[in-house]
Amino acid sequence: MKLKHAVALCAAMTLACASAAAVAKDVPEKAELHIAAASTGITYLPMLVAKQRGYFKDEGLDVTIAAFSGGSKTLEALLGGSSDMVAGAYSNTITMATKGQHLVVVAAQVICPGWIFGVSQKHGSDVKSPKDLKGLRIGVSAPGSSTHMAVNYILHKAGLQPSDVSIIGVGQAAGAVAAVRAGQIDALIVNDPSATILTKDGSLRPLENMRTADGNVKVFGSDYPESSVFATREFIDKNPKTVQAVANAIVRAEKWIAGATPQQVADNVPPQFLGDNKALYAEAFTNSRRCIAQNGEITAQGARTVHEVLAAFDPAVASAKIDLATTYDNRFVRKAAEVQP
Repeated sequence: MKLKHAVALCAAMTLACASAAAVAKDVPEKAELHIAAASTGITYLPMLVAKQRGYFKDEGLDVTIAAFSGGSKTLEALLGGSSDMVAGAYSNTITMATKGQHLVVVAAQVICPGWIFGVSQKHGSDVKSPKDLKGLRIGVSAPGSSTHMAVNYILHKAGLQPSDVSIIGVGQAAGAVAAVRAGQIDALIVNDPSATILTKDGSLRPLENMRTADGNVKVFGSDYPESSVFATREFIDKNPKTVQAVANAIVRAEKWIAGATPQQVADNVPPQFLGDNKALYAEAFTNSRRCIAQNGEITAQGARTVHEVLAAFDPAVASAKIDLATTYDNRFVRKAAEVQP
C-alpha cells in the first residue's frame, strides 16, 4: 500500500510540475502592454472585443488602448517608446520599410478597409466622381495616415495630383462627423460607425464604398488589408510569448465576432468607443461586417495589392526593394487558430 501511495504521489507531483512548467512557459514577457490605436472604428473591432470580453486578460495581459487621430500619430508613439504595439494599417509596414524601420504585422483585423469616401451635401451635385475633387478640402484621419494614402491613390487614378486638393486631419470619430456637418471639409474618407452615421442622414454622399467586395475591386483591384496589429521586429524577437498572447486574443475575438449578432457585437464594445446609439452601432457593424478578418492572416495577394497601390503614387515605395514576406508574420495567428474553441 505504501509503495502504491508513493507511486501515486510521485505521479501527481510530476503532473503538477509539468502543468506548472506549461503555465510558466506561456507567461508573457511583458504583462503590461500599451497599444496605440489609429482608430477605434469598426475595422478595429477584434482589438476592442478582445479588451471588453477579457481575452487579453485571459492571456495574462493588462492591455491599455490609447486612441489616436490617425496612423502617423501611432507610429510616433511606437518609435518614441510610449507604446509597445500599434493597431493600425498594414501599409505602414511598407512605407516605414523605405525609411529603414522594420515593422511586422502579427495579426490582421480586416481583409478590407471598410472606408466610405464621399462628398458633403454642399458638393453633392457638382462632384460626380473623384476627378471633380480638384481644389476641395478632403478630410482624412491624419496627414500621412493610411486614409491619406488611399485618397492619394484615388486622386492618382482620377488623373489628379495630391497638391490639387487640401488635406485636413479630422480623425475617424466624432471629429470627422462634426467637420462634415459644419462644412469644414468638402469630402471625407472614413470608417464605420461614422460612415453609417453620415450617409444615413445624408451628410455624406459616397463616391467609393470600400466595405463591399465590388467596391474594393473598383478602387484597389482586390480586397485591401488595412487594420492590423504590428510591432517592431526587435520587440517581437524579444517578446515572442507576449506577441503570441496578443495573437491568441485577437483570433479568439475574430472567431467570436464571426458567430455573433450585430446586437451582441454592440453589447461587447467598450462603452467609451461605442457612441450614444447602440442600435446605430449595430447597423454600422452590419455594413462593415464582411471586412472583419476571421483568422488574423495577411495573405500574399493582399500584401501585393497594398504594395502596388502605394507604389503607384509614392516614388519611395516604387523604387525600394522591399521583401513583402518580411512585413507580416502569420506564425502567431496560425498557432492561435490551433488552440481556439
